[in-house]
Amino acid sequence: LYAEDPDAQWFPASLTKLMTAYVTFQALKAGTVSPDTKVVCSQEARTQAPTKLGLPVGGAITLDVALKVLIVKSANDVAVMIAETVARSEQAFVARMNEKAQRLGMTRTTFTNANGLPDERQVTTARDLAKLARAIIVEFPEHADLFSSIKVQVGKKTMRTHNSLLVSLPGADGMKTGFIGESGYNVVASATRDGRKIVAVVLGESSVASRNARA
Repeated sequence: LYAEDPDAQWFPASLTKLMTAYVTFQALKAGTVSPDTKVVCSQEARTQAPTKLGLPVGGAITLDVALKVLIVKSANDVAVMIAETVARSEQAFVARMNEKAQRLGMTRTTFTNANGLPDERQVTTARDLAKLARAIIVEFPEHADLFSSIKVQVGKKTMRTHNSLLVSLPGADGMKTGFIGESGYNVVASATRDGRKIVAVVLGESSVASRNARA
């Protein structure tokens, strides 16, 4: 409907986790993991920078809860835990992420990690992220409520979403925010009204307020 610099490469930051979720949904569909599969915190996961859940090494949650924490809290440690659970190593998981990106026609996207922490080689475009968002919505409607959740409970901890559009925009039902210093404020936003769903991808805004206004 509208585009501005849709093919300019940019750092995805935590929008990376949309692909982490997509690869995991496919593993769930294939039956190689289940919602009850235990996701364990490794030393590698423990050393990831915040935002994170902060489990001790050996601490575990179910994959179902891990996906909620991944999307709602945007936990960087949990992204690595999921990658290691689904593909045995983050490296093997990232190979799957890139394979799926190619298959979806995300021609200007490269992933080097599962969580979006800074890496100058990890780039994408607004158009590519729109393709990914569409694939998630069309192929995995059963996971739609994951992206519209405003909070997740783990033990006594309640974590809230960074996506304030879910509260402020009528019909908003997704999907994910992202921020690192290098990227500025990113969002893939979705909203449904009168049976029609629209996705907006905004990259590189200077504040949460301008990101939300743009979306």
